[in-house]
Amino acid sequence: MSSIISQILKLKVRPSFTVESLDFKLLRESAASEGVKEQYYGLCTDEPNTLLWVINWPADSRSAEQKQVEYGSQSFREAVKGLDIQSTPSSWYLPFKNADLARPALTAPVCQLCSIRLTSVNANEIMKDSLHKTFTDCYQASGFAGGYWATALNDDRRHYYYLGWETRKLHDDYAKTELYDEEIDKLIPHMEEGTTNYSSMVRHVS
Repeated sequence: MSSIISQILKLKVRPSFTVESLDFKLLRESAASEGVKEQYYGLCTDEPNTLLWVINWPADSRSAEQKQVEYGSQSFREAVKGLDIQSTPSSWYLPFKNADLARPALTAPVCQLCSIRLTSVNANEIMKDSLHKTFTDCYQASGFAGGYWATALNDDRRHYYYLGWETRKLHDDYAKTELYDEEIDKLIPHMEEGTTNYSSMVRHVS
């Protein structure tokens, strides 16, 4: 399987926006024309007028070693900015050995995209076991559908988790358990911030 760079875009959209809009369809087709095989998108269920869009770029289309990485043509990136009402979409690039790692989360009934940003790069090494166990512990939760996690290429203190759930309630039940708290409590002293969003993603394959 080929490696990918999975781009998470978070955009503020107009209240009248729908994922069926022509402008957004043309943007997805533009990404596909640049070699993208899989895209996922959906409106946030927890944040009004917010679009989540995941684009799985072929990793060999750009050096994964580049610090400030940008995928897609300049005209594509400008068009993406135009979709955001403030012209400032948030964007992170996550490297995966293959698309299969993230796919179970993106195709689950509930897709949770959450991140942990640590206070320093040194904390990455100190907390690497907890960062990973935070993910693997999810396999003991009822309703967990799979996924994976990675460190952002354009922010090496931010770690993004792609987590799939059968229902939001099953996730929320797990979040009340001691197992959930075990690694989070270790991470909190080293955390600058945490984010989380939920959506039911639509898959676009080309």
